[in-house]
Amino acid sequence: IHILFMVTNMDLEITEFAAKIFPFKNLNQKTLNTIFSEIEFTVCEFSKGEKVFSKDNYRKTVGFVIDGECIVEKKRSDGDFLPLNNLSKYSSFGILSLFSSDAEFPTVIKAIKPSRILFINGDDLLETMSKYPTVSMNVVTFLAGRIAFLNKKIETFSGKSTAEKLASYLLAKYNEHGSNITIARTKLSAEIGVGRASLYRDIDFFAESGLIKTEQKKIIIICPEGLERILK
Repeated sequence: IHILFMVTNMDLEITEFAAKIFPFKNLNQKTLNTIFSEIEFTVCEFSKGEKVFSKDNYRKTVGFVIDGECIVEKKRSDGDFLPLNNLSKYSSFGILSLFSSDAEFPTVIKAIKPSRILFINGDDLLETMSKYPTVSMNVVTFLAGRIAFLNKKIETFSGKSTAEKLASYLLAKYNEHGSNITIARTKLSAEIGVGRASLYRDIDFFAESGLIKTEQKKIIIICPEGLERILK
């Protein structure tokens, strides 16, 4: 059972943390103190394996990971869960729900390490956006980034072959994070929507062709130009 804190004497820690999460970037400490005196927010602790957010305990809030690590999963039609993303310090979830009339949260978030989460009341965050243009612009910029990310995902899924999907995915990650990518092959299979056997075959082919190098769960991109040629 998670422990819930109504934050009082932790205000300084929370406002210092808030300065590094996307809605409140570029705000001074005085403004942050004012905002957090006006909004409703809580801090919850979750043990490993505990549900942080799901349709069963949906509430109109936005969550931010203070410390620990969580995983975002989507339930498949066969009842199994598909891992979508890992959330670490400063990561967020729930922002899109503020702008949707659908109250059902489409994914499940679980703690994979003991975690503390800051929850901000959704209506209060919307009100803050109307009062502070910087907060509003920060949220719009974040959402624009999410749209760009989703467009890249769509491009990945639109490839005609497993090799094209894999090359598109690796190039997107290369442009985002550099040459080193750490991801389990089983998760990569789910990410790009291909069978494991064909994925493993093309990873081996890419490695033999000198395009990438593999080290356990790590994929090192050696020749991004070669990956680009696969897409032409």
